[in-house]
Amino acid sequence: MSHQLFEELSESVSKHEDVALITITNHPDISIVGTNCILKRDGKIFDDQAFSKELQAEIVENCLPLIKQNKPKTIQITYDNIQIECYVEIFPVPPHLIVAGAGHVSEPVAEIGKMLGFYVTVIDDRKEFANRERFPYVDDAVCTSYIDFFRNVRITPQTYILLLTRGHKFDVVSLQELLKREENMSLEERTAYIGMIGSRRRISGVFEQLKSEFSDHNFLNIYSPVGLDIGAQTPTEIGVSIMAEILKIKNATSGHSLKEKIPSYSQLKFRERRVKE
Repeated sequence: MSHQLFEELSESVSKHEDVALITITNHPDISIVGTNCILKRDGKIFDDQAFSKELQAEIVENCLPLIKQNKPKTIQITYDNIQIECYVEIFPVPPHLIVAGAGHVSEPVAEIGKMLGFYVTVIDDRKEFANRERFPYVDDAVCTSYIDFFRNVRITPQTYILLLTRGHKFDVVSLQELLKREENMSLEERTAYIGMIGSRRRISGVFEQLKSEFSDHNFLNIYSPVGLDIGAQTPTEIGVSIMAEILKIKNATSGHSLKEKIPSYSQLKFRERRVKE
């Protein structure tokens, strides 16, 4: 790979842009084998060999769907009666976990999120909480007002937001700011998940207010009380509960115990293991 292509790839990854590295693995012209090109989600292509526009168009047509599917694959392209084999390696944008509030529950949530491959941002309006000393492993530790942050932060279907601030009023104003923005978005453009901590009694009052303010929002991406019911008590257990729920939404699964797929162990058939003499 040329230095220019490497820089282009690195810049796309650092900017959180979906990008694919395409390597020619088989071609009648041996000098072309091993050459690379980079394809972005918007269809822009950059290559080492100054491929013809026709070949570039074939590469885009065959490889762009793989970026959208996040699916690395070896593919065959027929161009000018020549069979070309390419390996398509995908560098997807990591899902973005935003944790509003840098309290004791946020620490394990952010750490587990990072372990799971999320790009993690922690936001708090207090410098003594939103800093690298408390959150050395996150990608961003931001100290600013919640309203300003949620008024400007980029929102995509790969955004997962947790409202865990020190006061319920900060959770509510943050949620209101998010809902204002989402009312102008289609369902497909909205965040995948907005979780807000709180008791059922407190949350019921909040949603009565929100329903009158945001009549065009269906609230389907709001999860409150937050987390799966695993009897969590400690901050770390609560963090596991919350991240388990986020994974359930992200991976579109039931969240049920896998044991439930086996109705009865007595009905299972086991093969007898032969013992060597």
